[in-house]
Amino acid sequence: MLLEQLVEALQDDVVSVLSEGSAAEPRVAGVELLDSHEVVRATATGHLLLGVGVDLADAAALDAALRTAADTSCALAVKCEVPVPDDLLARIRPSGVPVLAVNPRMPWTRVQRLVTTVMAAGAADSEPGGPPTGGDLFSLANAVAGIVGGAVAIMDTQQVVVAYSNLPDQPIDETRRSGILGRRVPEDAIADHLDRKVWTSDTVVGHKRPGSLPRLAVVIRAGEDVLGSLWVVFPDDAPLPECGATLQEAARVAALHMLALRRQADAEQESRDRALRSVLEGRAEQSGLPDSVRLPGVLVGMSEVVQSTADEDSDPGAAARRRAALLRLVDLAVLDGRSLGYEPAAALLGDRVYVLLPTAGSGPVSTGVLLDHLLDRARHSLHRSFVAVSSPSVGALSPLLRARRDLDAALDHLREQGADPGAYRTEDLRPELVLRRLVGSVRADAELRTGIGERLRAYDCEHNTEYVATLAAYLRHFGDVAAASSELHIHQNTLRLRLRRAEQLFGVALADPTRRLLLTLELAALPQP
Repeated sequence: MLLEQLVEALQDDVVSVLSEGSAAEPRVAGVELLDSHEVVRATATGHLLLGVGVDLADAAALDAALRTAADTSCALAVKCEVPVPDDLLARIRPSGVPVLAVNPRMPWTRVQRLVTTVMAAGAADSEPGGPPTGGDLFSLANAVAGIVGGAVAIMDTQQVVVAYSNLPDQPIDETRRSGILGRRVPEDAIADHLDRKVWTSDTVVGHKRPGSLPRLAVVIRAGEDVLGSLWVVFPDDAPLPECGATLQEAARVAALHMLALRRQADAEQESRDRALRSVLEGRAEQSGLPDSVRLPGVLVGMSEVVQSTADEDSDPGAAARRRAALLRLVDLAVLDGRSLGYEPAAALLGDRVYVLLPTAGSGPVSTGVLLDHLLDRARHSLHRSFVAVSSPSVGALSPLLRARRDLDAALDHLREQGADPGAYRTEDLRPELVLRRLVGSVRADAELRTGIGERLRAYDCEHNTEYVATLAAYLRHFGDVAAASSELHIHQNTLRLRLRRAEQLFGVALADPTRRLLLTLELAALPQP
């Protein structure tokens, strides 16, 4: 496809042209991720290289990407705002490489999918004598069933049955019956439907499972992108017919319909994501809950476990790579959620990812299992660790906003405590969240403080004493002198002396339960030195 046609099909909100390159009419044969310069040099020619992680501020990284693209006669796509500075264009144009600017808010996975979709649809539309594109998948399933003499079912990559034949006297077994009734591949047949032979083969694959009728399967593709599969059930008492060419032609026609379904699904997903962002940012409070936000649901907040910020301070590209990883996490959450029976909405706000998982109509996999799976995928695919906190089920706008506040407080608490990566629940962290709110209220409102905490801190600063640390340790250990003195690395008599002096100097009344509680809150609310 001409690069100009591809850019026009994707539109300005996805990509725009930075440099047209030196070729008269640059063409694109496919799309590749520029994640390894060596692999691209060995395998890709004439592709659009997606420069994931290429930082335009890093001259060496940009030059390396341009050289790779030039060596393989490829175009290059990079994320940046337009218009770009003139000095950047001056660096790009001499390479002769066509360079596209990708909208920084567009996830790379979506760009890859859109490019594949546009190119596959363009190829199908341009082929003379190609198959008709009218009708729907159910009509196609019936037509194929009538030709080959079997019962047809068409599944997407999430193992949802999107169409099936319904001609009279078709062969049927329990797997087909359960799949049609549940509109999903049954659990006991998932392993067969995910058989690697089916998804990697370019031809029709036979399959026979004990207790089920024989089947033929063919994968449905658009270019290199897998869209689903087509399965045909045959009677057990007859040899399988020679119908490979027919099924491959049917898969080719099905791909056009499933591309339309995917575009619709992507549009619906984008609508859900935008609506969730609007709600979580508080912009939906006046107009009410958008229709695309499906409740009741469980809200999940995810944050990266960052060991140190020193790397980001010394490496300007670290922050960009971190944000790219968060955008990929959004994609993973959506793809994994949809594949396991949910219709999630996801949003990246600041440095946190929020995912809403509707409880109604979800698959057999619980949200807890889904979160564990997502965290494991992020660890292996993104090479980063995250904590995830899930809320109880919420059914309205106000509880959803409260759920986000709880998630933020829980993520702050887990970060401050240096918690291990993994999945947590706000119900389990309720005492910590209540204490944070109490301390926050005491810190913000002087009328909730007696002022003794500030006087202790001021005295410590002026006289180089440690009354705040001493009292905090004593209260934290419920008056256990031995434990508190051990924590402070001082003698027990020294601790007792400090406590008596605090009572004399500041009127501390440690024997009074009410004053002890107030002092505990005030010390906790003091700003960190």
